[in-house]
Amino acid sequence: MTEAPFPHLFTPGAIGPMGLRNRILLSPMGDRLANHDGTVSERQATYLEARARGGVGLVVVGSVAVSYPQGAYAPCQTALSHDRFIPGLRELADRVHRHGARIASQLVHDGANSLFDIAEGRPLLVPSVPPRLRPDARSAMVTPAELEAMIRPFTTPTSATIYRVADEDDLHGVVEAFAGAAVRARRAGFDGVEVHAGHGYLIDSFLSPALNQRDDQWGGAVAGRARLLTEILRAIREQVGDDLAVWCRLNALERYRDGGETPDDLVAVADLAVGAGSQAIHVSAATDAGAALGVTAAHTPHEPGLLLPYAAMVKARVPVPVIAVGRLEPDVAERALANGAADFVAMGRKLLADPDLPNKLAAGRVTTIRPCIYQYRCIGNIFLNEPLACVANPATGHGDEERLPPTEHPRRVLVVGGGPGGLEAATLLDERGHHVVLAEAAAELGGTLALAARTDDTLAQFLAWQLERIATSKVELLMATPVTAELASGLEIDEVVVASGGRWTLPDVPGGQLVRSPADLSGWLRDDDRSVTDEVVVLGGGKAGLSLAMLAARRGRTVVVVEPTGVLAPELGPPGRFRVVYEVEQLGVTLVTGAVIDEITATGVRWHCGDREMTSAAGTVVTTARIGDLTLAESLVAAGRRVHVVGDAVGSGGLEGALADARVVALAIGS
Repeated sequence: MTEAPFPHLFTPGAIGPMGLRNRILLSPMGDRLANHDGTVSERQATYLEARARGGVGLVVVGSVAVSYPQGAYAPCQTALSHDRFIPGLRELADRVHRHGARIASQLVHDGANSLFDIAEGRPLLVPSVPPRLRPDARSAMVTPAELEAMIRPFTTPTSATIYRVADEDDLHGVVEAFAGAAVRARRAGFDGVEVHAGHGYLIDSFLSPALNQRDDQWGGAVAGRARLLTEILRAIREQVGDDLAVWCRLNALERYRDGGETPDDLVAVADLAVGAGSQAIHVSAATDAGAALGVTAAHTPHEPGLLLPYAAMVKARVPVPVIAVGRLEPDVAERALANGAADFVAMGRKLLADPDLPNKLAAGRVTTIRPCIYQYRCIGNIFLNEPLACVANPATGHGDEERLPPTEHPRRVLVVGGGPGGLEAATLLDERGHHVVLAEAAAELGGTLALAARTDDTLAQFLAWQLERIATSKVELLMATPVTAELASGLEIDEVVVASGGRWTLPDVPGGQLVRSPADLSGWLRDDDRSVTDEVVVLGGGKAGLSLAMLAARRGRTVVVVEPTGVLAPELGPPGRFRVVYEVEQLGVTLVTGAVIDEITATGVRWHCGDREMTSAAGTVVTTARIGDLTLAESLVAAGRRVHVVGDAVGSGGLEGALADARVVALAIGS
């Protein structure tokens, strides 16, 4: 009999009294999917149930407010401060249990991060008045629309930022609020609670020596700073008894904060927490909110396995299970369990991209897992006070987590274009039961994604997944087949999906004809054939332009990126954007924003920024600008065809727009 490919991941385990079918947890994440009164919404329940159906051992509902509306980040934060929240949570628990998973609630008081309190003018509970937030320069790289969304809680008529240094009565009230929420979680049928003592929220602000300046019994040495946490854990245990699993999440360290928590603090606090009744330790990390790179260096890391060494430190010290988190690929997670660095692994972004990841891993179908492409749309949306979403999986968080229903009206559908939108539309239509023909003008599939994949490993993984998916489908492929209205008229089809992409555009300036597109560089993108000169200017600082710039810099070119706006890589969620810009700068690429191109010559690009006029030397000038192209769609409509357009052909906004369009069209046809 063949051994399971991930034996440790799929070994049953337990946290306190809670038995789990495997070692994979849905990482607790704020989702902003609850109703605007703190109750569970159908959209939120569908999102969480999908991860239970997909095979996780434990669903952890993230950021559940214990004092709602006080101490909450938004009105749409899940709440457990009153009995009125129990019915919705009980129904959620039933739906999760129906699929064999367990469910827990991550309990939190947001403290100084309580944006709902700011919006309503309520005081923010803190251990000490915190230092003024000083965002670094990179944090300002947001679009006007993003800035408006980010500052929304601060611009309501009632908004005010008022700090209340917690007194004894306040803190005993917080302890009671956590304990009361845990009791309600048990009454709602939950199997456990995680006390959130990390990420800068109220408990963590007491743990942090940089934020807690008290000299009473709630501050000072580590035992005093940990007193709020330990009293909460003891109170929960006293009130819920032994039939509810109780544990806490701690920081390994605080990034970009002088005098903050350290790994030594982590181990000391973990000891105290276990002594107070914590039946597991979940190891994460925090950051100063003003540091643009903080999120990607802390709890939502860009580097795979970044926090694993800290989980291993705690594992060597405490007698209870340790939960590791932080961009853990399945093989890395398996090794971490095998070598004893952790007992459980929490996965967030991967389970947003594919809720069926555990079931696919268990069945050995690793290559069928829809990959996360680390665009940071998920947490980026939370920064923008918007509900959670996923670039790679447009169904995530939209109440449409289940497979699209089989069609009751099968159609013969022609999909024109084998880029990401066309591939997604074709496979979804095929899964629904339509007969699908996909025609691609080129000799290979992938479209612009095939070009982008040569500059970005995560996009290469996504393309490989799409290609395998189409190869195992029943979709009929017509390669090297440009579609015209005349060709379509000769096919027996009912409807057409045009996913033929946009077209590259050259700048309308003197010398614009000298500019090349990524398609012109396809050979160089595959392998450095020296067709690109030593000095390169990239016109446009979107994600595609920055990826091209990084590849050229890694291949030894001197690179300048010229962007007309003040924001680079606007397609990415802000944390991912800040990280990519930093990585480009580290490669020595010169980034110019707010610049207008004046002229392009055989030896360079002349541009101005305000009164500043410059010439950047370049033998190769590249643009990634594209516009929609409805020529084919309009000709098909004129020929009497029923036409749907997805992706760049209609200017939908890159990969994210193409995948979202494809899902909408796949649901519409035959429904």
